[in-house]
Amino acid sequence: MRRSTLFAIVAAMSMAAANAVAGGAVDKVTGEFMRGNCWDCSPGDELGFIAHRLISAHEASDKHPQRGLLLSWRDDGSWFEMDFNDPAETCVHVFADGQVRMGGLVTDGQRADGSPAPQIGRYFGMLLIDGGEPAYFIDHGFTHRFTTLYWSDDARDQFMEWCATGDLPAVDDRLEGFTIWSGVVFQGNLQVHNSPQDGD
Repeated sequence: MRRSTLFAIVAAMSMAAANAVAGGAVDKVTGEFMRGNCWDCSPGDELGFIAHRLISAHEASDKHPQRGLLLSWRDDGSWFEMDFNDPAETCVHVFADGQVRMGGLVTDGQRADGSPAPQIGRYFGMLLIDGGEPAYFIDHGFTHRFTTLYWSDDARDQFMEWCATGDLPAVDDRLEGFTIWSGVVFQGNLQVHNSPQDGD
């Protein structure tokens, strides 16, 4: 993907995210932010795998289907995305105030050299926590890679179970390459909107 195309997608997603915030009472996740990997870190600590993220995703409700998109990109031009319009392969579950489990199958992306992104065909889950304002080192979360295998039905089943319940597979049942990364938002803002009308 050319950089100009990526910027066009980001601009379109920004407008979608703004419209989502202005929408009705539905559980949703929005934000444009930069995040980095770290465990129990504080400002000034070194961060790994720094990436930009743009999210506009809505949980399914009685009146509306699940929908949305997550776009992640790095300064070297590599990127990947998830399409939340496919509820058979992805999930958005706002389960408490400021907390969401979401993710699923990565459907598109590329490396900096233009080759396909290694994330395509793998299942990732994200537990994201909107810690309030300002977001700097307050918004944070965990990324779960369910396997390094590609298009794995078992990984999809384990991801969907986790997204619905929060229960990770037992250690002996985890697939090849299962891992968890912790990350923190250090620029921009993540917003998790939990509608009071849905009972969670």
